[in-house]
Amino acid sequence: MVQQKFIIDADTGSDDAVAILMALRDPRIDVLGITVVSGNVPMKQGIINTLSTAELCEVDVKVYAGSDKPLTRDYKELYSIEEFSAHVKTLSPDSVSAQCVHGIDGMGDIGIVPSIYSYEEQDAIEYLIESFNKNPNEITLVTLGPLTNIAKAIQQDPSIVENIKHCYVMGGTSDGTGNVSAAAEYNIWVDPEAAKIVFNSGLQITMVGWDNSYKYAMLKAEEVNDLKSLNSKYADFCVDIQKTLTELTYSTYGFYGFDLPDPITMAIAIDNNIIVESQQLHVLVDTRDGITRGQTIVDYFNAERGIQNVRVVTKSDKDKFINLLSQLVQ
Repeated sequence: MVQQKFIIDADTGSDDAVAILMALRDPRIDVLGITVVSGNVPMKQGIINTLSTAELCEVDVKVYAGSDKPLTRDYKELYSIEEFSAHVKTLSPDSVSAQCVHGIDGMGDIGIVPSIYSYEEQDAIEYLIESFNKNPNEITLVTLGPLTNIAKAIQQDPSIVENIKHCYVMGGTSDGTGNVSAAAEYNIWVDPEAAKIVFNSGLQITMVGWDNSYKYAMLKAEEVNDLKSLNSKYADFCVDIQKTLTELTYSTYGFYGFDLPDPITMAIAIDNNIIVESQQLHVLVDTRDGITRGQTIVDYFNAERGIQNVRVVTKSDKDKFINLLSQLVQ
């Protein structure tokens, strides 16, 4: 069996960890390396969480330290949903962590730590450029966090966009909904300048927005119990690290469960049959400070007469996603 070569770029919190586990557990995928960026948690905590996930999977994967802040914005940690919401409402240009969603450690604060803390000396940006140039059109890039590392790599060597087989982006939304503001999804909101560079680079992109997560990757109590009933250390890990998110879901929506934006993106990268509907469209990223900061403006009627730069996933198959996830955590 010829494996697909993947590089994963992540801000490893609890949903990134599940997506990384899926890739590491799938025999069809060869994860060449994982680059880490600040987002859900600060970059150094993201490295710890990535190493913990790889250790659970008993896989020796190369992990690289990337950007600890967005391209042009400051980044700080906020721990409560009240602080986070208040910050967003100020329309401040600063970016903040999502530790109110994933826990201060990003993994539900249940005490997940790796036995060995060791990562590659090479900078993530150098690694990305070198990998794609040495393996033209062989490596699929899957991004699970803010696009800072990818934008920096493109800025340093624009030619890499011709050498990346395809890029799957967990970010934005196809239907105008937001999970930070009314308009913006978190990954794009954190570093909209980076997202604009990546989206306008000529890279072959599939965007799996947050709308796919809340519509097709929201696990409620019965589905969570089905995962736990598999009685595997992988399934237990994937559920247990969602502790903070489960509590937030209950306080927000009134039921116990959690959505999995990064895992459904990874699932689509592994198997495009999970896509039910998609369109090649012109997508703009709003970099202006204000309520629309970080919005992915999907131009369905080509009003801007722009380049159709992104394949936008508008509908996914929840059953196929759940089946793949269940197979990989057994």
